[in-house]
Amino acid sequence: MDTKDKNLHAGHRERMREKVQKMGIENLPQHEILEFLLYPFIPLKDTNVIAHELIDKAGGSLNKVFNLPYSVLMSVKNMTRNAALFLSSMPQIIRLYELQKLGEKPMLDTITHSVNYFRTLLCDLNEEKMYLAIVNAKGKLVDKCEIGISNSQECTLNVKNFINRTANAGANNIFIAHNHPSGDSSPSMADYDFTRWLVSLCEIMGLKLIDHIIVSTDGYYSFNEHGDLKQYKDVYRDYIKFATAMDKFRM
Repeated sequence: MDTKDKNLHAGHRERMREKVQKMGIENLPQHEILEFLLYPFIPLKDTNVIAHELIDKAGGSLNKVFNLPYSVLMSVKNMTRNAALFLSSMPQIIRLYELQKLGEKPMLDTITHSVNYFRTLLCDLNEEKMYLAIVNAKGKLVDKCEIGISNSQECTLNVKNFINRTANAGANNIFIAHNHPSGDSSPSMADYDFTRWLVSLCEIMGLKLIDHIIVSTDGYYSFNEHGDLKQYKDVYRDYIKFATAMDKFRM
């Protein structure tokens, strides 16, 4: 880059900074927002060209740029490692920001509040994860942790961690939540089977399952809201009755 081009490039960046300051970054076209964000990480290249290519790779969406794999980000000409790390870290930064806005111990006392919390926690993840949240009698969050995995074939709960975490929490009301990165929050047969089993596990342990919530970018599914938990709550009791009756016929 010769001196003339360098000065022109520097002038462009200064004009862009003034534009952001005057208009607000949210009012810029999405390629200019990305171009501006890349300035500190790519100091000597035209980030406008890089921004356009990144958005093209993300299907035309700035939001999806942040979810591009690191290797895809690095495949763009003139991309730097620092820039790729910054962009790929944006979802975690945004998630942390939104969670901190909700507070360290938010109230999960309604379906709306609990769905909002779990969508913030899980919605933009590229892989399926499952979380346990323990709340007190008023619905205030006491503890939360990642407790298992979920995929299109099955939900898998780490039972040992589940027992340890709930036994030491000082509260008996729990939520289980997991995400569907596909965007479809509808439960699979595995989700229904898992929830039925989970209700029985909670009954054995003296816990109250407030809800099992599935979240996605397009919506959510609450097993409580749809009445599934009421349907499942007597499964274990009926099993015990059946098992007791069968004892009479054992040799």
